Amino acid sequence: MSAAGAEGPVSGGAPGDGATPGVAGASARRADGRPSGAAPRVGVVGLGLIGGSALLGLRAAGLVVRGCDRDEAARAWCDALGVPCDRTPEDAARAVDVLLVCVPPHATAAVVAAALAADPDVAVVDVASVKAPVVDELRTRAPEDAGRFLPAHPLAGAESSGHEAAREDLLRGATWAVCPPADDPDGAVDTTAVLLRVSPVLDALDARLLVCTPDEHDRALAATSHAPHVVAGAVAEVAGDAPTGGPVAAVLSGGALRDVTRVAAAPAGLWAEILRANADRTADALEATADRLRAAAEALRAGDHDAVVAGWERGVAAHDRLATARWGTATWEPLTLDDGWEGLLGLGAAGVVVRGLRADGRGGIAGERWAAAG
Repeated sequence: MSAAGAEGPVSGGAPGDGATPGVAGASARRADGRPSGAAPRVGVVGLGLIGGSALLGLRAAGLVVRGCDRDEAARAWCDALGVPCDRTPEDAARAVDVLLVCVPPHATAAVVAAALAADPDVAVVDVASVKAPVVDELRTRAPEDAGRFLPAHPLAGAESSGHEAAREDLLRGATWAVCPPADDPDGAVDTTAVLLRVSPVLDALDARLLVCTPDEHDRALAATSHAPHVVAGAVAEVAGDAPTGGPVAAVLSGGALRDVTRVAAAPAGLWAEILRANADRTADALEATADRLRAAAEALRAGDHDAVVAGWERGVAAHDRLATARWGTATWEPLTLDDGWEGLLGLGAAGVVVRGLRADGRGGIAGERWAAAG
């Protein structure tokens, strides 16, 4: 359900690296009287690759976890781990403080709405690869509860699926897109209360947070994930089929083809759903890609060497910018914000990743911000 992704920024050894700040200190008091300093109890609905990996990672970090899945095999997997597993999101919601919903995008809003209705205290966060359609549907299904839903998406995954493929370290250090709560998707008026409730759970996975609106998320993912999955399949088809490719090309393929086509093996059903949900933005990204490929083909046929070189150099420069922003060496600096979502969205728009968010005791937010070295 999540785009096949990569690890988050690499730590440069700044103070506090390797820790999971705030895990024991940011849970809001529930009606059941649990102390506000208790580590949040976490439920995971949907025990596929992402949900199963989240459950394993959170358990390894020392949080109290429980699963939830309709599938008998998934519940048996949970049972073998010694982890309780519910059959319905409503049951899971009533037993936890924070519920992580890891179901396909088309089902996310309905599951979130059911969980929010089941318990007036639970905070819910999702992992769907598209955000605006989920938020819009949730606002229709549960307008009174939408403020307790934090839309999110971890940039991690693999071509494999199911709980059998789950790994304890899959989400460790991943970058997560995090959006304002669904009742205020632009972050104009809502408080950061639900973010601060969920933050300890994300901290337990050593998550790096990029705060953005649902529309910003979907536009970015169209270019960085959704369109590249389509392009990967097209490149594989060109190399694998006549007249451009075939058996000889398959045997003579090397690392370039392997790297470019890796995500072409992702499950078609899930990706058709993701593409349908983000169709216009993905089409824009595909058309922009096609324009550049067409220009390269025309330059090659015309023998315009200078144009070929100029296009290549633009690609190198863009690659370097992306690599520095996404995978470069990181330094972590103290962060304080007094303007809530406005400040966090401003940092996100500049590509600044944050972590360890918590209340600063003065009505603001404290944490750390990531900055590329150099």
